Amino acid sequence: MAERAAILQANRRYSESFGEKGSLPLPPARRIAILTCMDARLDPAAYAGLQEGDAHVIRNAGGRASDDAIRSLVISYKLLVERRRL
Repeated sequence: MAERAAILQANRRYSESFGEKGSLPLPPARRIAILTCMDARLDPAAYAGLQEGDAHVIRNAGGRASDDAIRSLVISYKLLVERRRL
């Protein structure tokens, strides 16, 4: 239960400091999607130099292009390309 309380407290702090990030556009600023492993030791923001709003990050077991990952990448592509045309 202590872990849950710590996570909820961290979430409160994060949401209170979110500020103007809520108004970032839906398509990522750097116009990229990253498919990576869900391994907890990996931090995509750190290894790719990302900030909130920079990229769509899709995490799954093994970082493999499974059907679910491909579906997410297609949705990301639609947001990246289709919105650009509007």
